[in-house]
Amino acid sequence: MTKIRMLVASLAAALVVGLGAVQAQTPIDDGVFVVAMSGEYPPFSMPREDGSLEGFDADVAQALADYLGVELEVQQAEFSGIIAGVQTGRFDASIASHARTPEREAAVRFLDTPYYFGGGQFFAPADSDYDDWMEIVEDGGTFAVDRGGTNQFWLEDNGYGDTVATYSGVPESLQAIQAGQADAIFTNPIVGNQAFQASGMEMKPISGLVFEENAWITIRDGNEEFADMLNEAMEAIRADGTLLEISERWIGGDIVTPPDAE
Repeated sequence: MTKIRMLVASLAAALVVGLGAVQAQTPIDDGVFVVAMSGEYPPFSMPREDGSLEGFDADVAQALADYLGVELEVQQAEFSGIIAGVQTGRFDASIASHARTPEREAAVRFLDTPYYFGGGQFFAPADSDYDDWMEIVEDGGTFAVDRGGTNQFWLEDNGYGDTVATYSGVPESLQAIQAGQADAIFTNPIVGNQAFQASGMEMKPISGLVFEENAWITIRDGNEEFADMLNEAMEAIRADGTLLEISERWIGGDIVTPPDAE
């Protein structure tokens, strides 16, 4: 082999090694874990007086950052735009109570297991004449839902798209009900009950649990090393009781143990 050929071979080998190193990089190699949530989904994420976010999702993000040994940076974003932000790399992850849907699966990578378990339920003001959500449908009424959320998709997919009024989060939905712009809210009962208390509104369920829905952490697709790191971190904080402590702190009970494990 000539010296020129040896030099070319060496450079090619170095390039392969270099590319391998680049591919092995993860978003948190800079020591910062950037996580998105809406800040409008109490008790999962909501603003403090200083503008920072707190809640169940924020504490889960902090627990994962602590396990990974990195700094946490929480960024508030409109719920309907969070998945796109993860997909484009604006955020390292979403911890924003996202349900798993085919559309989202096509855009981002979901971790291996949910981080909490929930569902969807209809609620109306306590003094409402409605005792069943189908009565609202029959009267041509309106349900307030989170814009881009699975409650909106459920109504639309099941033929009730004309009843949908979308808002940025639960607090805005409740304001719409107070203003007479919507008849009821369709939301996670955990979120609903917490938000009702915070707003001082008396609400009543007008259905049972309409569907079961679990919440997942999402990351940008294509980085298996990062996915493995977060899956390991999630299992660790579940196994050592940290996740349950967070659940009891914000929810007052266990929403993190898989139903088939109870």
